[in-house]
Amino acid sequence: MVWTPPRRVVFRFGLLFAALLLFPFPLQVIPEADWLVDLVRKPFDGLVIWCATDVLGLDEPSLRPTGSGDTTASYVQHLVFFVLAVVGTAVWSVLDRRRTAYPRLAAGARVVLRYYLAFMLLDYGIGKLAQFPPPFPQRLDQRVGDMSPMGMLWTFMGSSRPYAVFGGCAEALGGLLLLGRRTYVAGALVAIAAMSNVVALNFCYDVPVKLLSMQLLAMAIVLFAPHARRLIRAALGRAVAEVPPRPRRSPRFERARSGAKAMLIALMGITLYAMVDQVLGMLPPRHELCGIWDADRFVLDGTERPPLLTDVERWHKVYFSGVSLSVRPPGDGPLVRFPAKVDPAQRAIRLKLKDGEAIWTYALSTEGHRTSLVLDGAYRGKPFHAELHREPEPLLLTRGFHWINELPYAP
Repeated sequence: MVWTPPRRVVFRFGLLFAALLLFPFPLQVIPEADWLVDLVRKPFDGLVIWCATDVLGLDEPSLRPTGSGDTTASYVQHLVFFVLAVVGTAVWSVLDRRRTAYPRLAAGARVVLRYYLAFMLLDYGIGKLAQFPPPFPQRLDQRVGDMSPMGMLWTFMGSSRPYAVFGGCAEALGGLLLLGRRTYVAGALVAIAAMSNVVALNFCYDVPVKLLSMQLLAMAIVLFAPHARRLIRAALGRAVAEVPPRPRRSPRFERARSGAKAMLIALMGITLYAMVDQVLGMLPPRHELCGIWDADRFVLDGTERPPLLTDVERWHKVYFSGVSLSVRPPGDGPLVRFPAKVDPAQRAIRLKLKDGEAIWTYALSTEGHRTSLVLDGAYRGKPFHAELHREPEPLLLTRGFHWINELPYAP
């Protein structure tokens, strides 16, 4: 089969650009190999910084992970990869101008793309176990209009753990199907559906993972595209020829191929298993103080502070999450947050401060439906005494699921 010149050029460019994006895969799937990944990436990191500062005239971009995949360095990196792929395509086209097709190279590239996309989708799916934790108390007490679009999305997803897990299962299913030669087309189709939703959410709610999600969607489309016509014909009820079996090579090569495949899948399994433990460990713990507390009485340095809107030291509300507590003054004062660990056995709260650690003591009591909390300790270098009561759990977390609804319930 002879490929047309435009097809050969597009293939060369696509292969080089994809290779740069995937690099250094499969080193990422090797457990405890982060140091090696960082080492082989250093030349490209230096090239990105040089391009940003000397070519584009930008401030030196930070390469440290920030949780965002859409940093200035990320966009410059894609520009560098694009230019390298264009130059590489031109050189390749000149040096290899007599070759008319690349069927074997295309087949090998398809296999690498399958396994990379499978690993990333499984990573995405596992991440859904902890990516959207239940909304923190301070988030539940925040006005909807004050949320960022991304904060709104995280609250929406975190308020229904089954839905978040469902989305993760869809991504993981696509990844699992991509691992099999006979099922990878179905896996690509599932990946297109799952990643189309992810890309739409990232764009519509300004989530800074737009570049990566678009890459994964494009990879799924590339894997599915050669089979799209056949599947459309089959869906329309027309006859479709059977896919010919994969050409077999020497027994030694086939054994080596099977061994490499088994080893890669095993390494992926080990890495993903370790990732499950890590992700589950990220879930915020819950303790008896978790929730929203209203301050009924607040005494600071021996003086009782009435709830005046102008008093920024007086407490209005206290929010306890699994790993922190936050204090809100009356009015529109800023929220003050402290990393904190609650010790129910000692009835103590250990807070991490800029200049050390503080320990508060607490007492809980319940009368009827009212739960009261008394706190004593030091706040801003002064002794304090606070009496609070717990707010009822918000409707977002207590409404639950109902099979029968006589009327829509959407207060």
